[in-house]
Amino acid sequence: MEGTRVSILNRIIAWVNNGPGQEGAPQGTPYWIYGSPGIGKTTLAHSICEKLDQRKQFAGVFFCRRDDTNSGEPRNILATLIHQLAKNSPPFRSIVTEHLHKDQHMTQQSMQDTLFLTFIRSMPYHSNPDTLVVVIDALDECGDTQRREAILKVLIRAAALAPWLKIIITSRPDVDIIRYLRIAAKYDLGTDQEATADLRTFAQRQLNLVASTRFLRTPWPEASLFNRVILRADGLFIFIKALVLALERCEKPEEFLKEALQGSASIGLESLYGLYSSILKAHSKTAGFWRMIAVITTARSRPLRKEPIAELAGVRSNFVEQWVGDLNSLLHRDEGATGAIRVRHLSISEFFASNRCDYQADLRDAHVQQGIACLRTMVKQLHFNICELEDSRLANTDIKDLPSRIEQNISDPLQYSSLYWSIHLRSTPDKIQHDALLGTLKEFFEGIYPLFWIEVLSVMGMVSTGAPSLQGVMSLVKVSSCVSLHPKVNLIRCRILIRPSSREFRTFVVLSLPSTAPSLSAPPTHIFQRGPSYQHSHHCWLCSTQGLLKASKCEAGHWCHGQRWH
Repeated sequence: MEGTRVSILNRIIAWVNNGPGQEGAPQGTPYWIYGSPGIGKTTLAHSICEKLDQRKQFAGVFFCRRDDTNSGEPRNILATLIHQLAKNSPPFRSIVTEHLHKDQHMTQQSMQDTLFLTFIRSMPYHSNPDTLVVVIDALDECGDTQRREAILKVLIRAAALAPWLKIIITSRPDVDIIRYLRIAAKYDLGTDQEATADLRTFAQRQLNLVASTRFLRTPWPEASLFNRVILRADGLFIFIKALVLALERCEKPEEFLKEALQGSASIGLESLYGLYSSILKAHSKTAGFWRMIAVITTARSRPLRKEPIAELAGVRSNFVEQWVGDLNSLLHRDEGATGAIRVRHLSISEFFASNRCDYQADLRDAHVQQGIACLRTMVKQLHFNICELEDSRLANTDIKDLPSRIEQNISDPLQYSSLYWSIHLRSTPDKIQHDALLGTLKEFFEGIYPLFWIEVLSVMGMVSTGAPSLQGVMSLVKVSSCVSLHPKVNLIRCRILIRPSSREFRTFVVLSLPSTAPSLSAPPTHIFQRGPSYQHSHHCWLCSTQGLLKASKCEAGHWCHGQRWH
């Protein structure tokens, strides 16, 4: 925000330009800005980008998010930086273009992490007349320790190789990041001498807006209450932001503010969690509410819209809409992600899983329930020839209206369930003997649903996720000597049922491989051919799967998947 974090912004600009007063700051390393949750790292990252853009030094940014498949994948950091640097540096663009001409089949999946360094090494030492800066925000939210380690090694090496490239990283002070960035130029936001003054400025401006929109007598709140707000915030800008958003939506802002500041004078995260509890108080006993919260907080691979949230939580979509509106300070609809509903800050998810939350979500059990809900959604919605295709002999790329067919016939809940059911189950290896889970697995794999599931993956271009999904569940579903006879029997039966599906899945993948090198624009063909002789009954499982998955040479150069020949 204008007028805040001035000192740290000036310090960073001086470091970028090797300016005066930076003699003690290491060059040839990333600049690491770190601090506790909610202290304002992401807001500062936005300000840094804006400042650099004004100076024509901004090359690109990557905002990491743990609850998003793309933003939480470490490999995407380097791919994004390559793209952004190619846009802003003509010499770098020439090197990337030359490489792509030599390797026309390269995809993001086939890229090695070291490719970024290859491009950097290919640049003449002083080829860029101006310094360019890239910013990576919230690195601690990207991937796991092992995958972050690989990215950090590349970034550190790139900073050492390219004097024209500056790299700025923000994160929490996690152990793995400290280990690699201990010799980097760094700044601890917790030691910022101007932080309290900046927080007061930010809080006063935000509360003035509340007073204006709610027609409260100014100045508001009175000095004693305002000082208590600053004390409780303890340097956390997220405390002020959450409080202000709650005051904008509550019925009686003056009473809510006093109630939120009641109790022992806790500070920092304890105070922040207390504020979250106050905001949730009105909904804590509403039927289905905590199930909705569990669905949102465990949907880490892809944020969900209200329809799949309602389906997986077992509540009506209008309830989800109402709750998200009421809890605008904790949840929000991300218009940049097709209206997906997210928590506003990682600390909110952590609060739900902490003992400070009255509900205290058991994330392991929540993942089990999410996996069960996904399986039940697939059982309920999967069916033969789901996209109503007239001819299965056509490759996906030859079906011009396939995207619209997918949108019309494969619901958001079904898309999510088909992609992530196994991930939820693999998040809870010690809960696999859950009776409801075993029963749902048995229902899914005893029917013909696995074939319909493969079809959905195929038309979505996501066949590659199928085999790991089955293999992951097979590794969990095993006999344990610690369980009673009945769960043992269920475990054995489930494993027997899953294994044939895995074999047939591998058969389909092998037979659907194109004769040329695969590319992102030509996903595998779909499976099914509509036919009057098709049988849905359970006793036809073996003959149906064998027939549906048998590849037949229909025409020269074309393979047909799914036509059953008699």
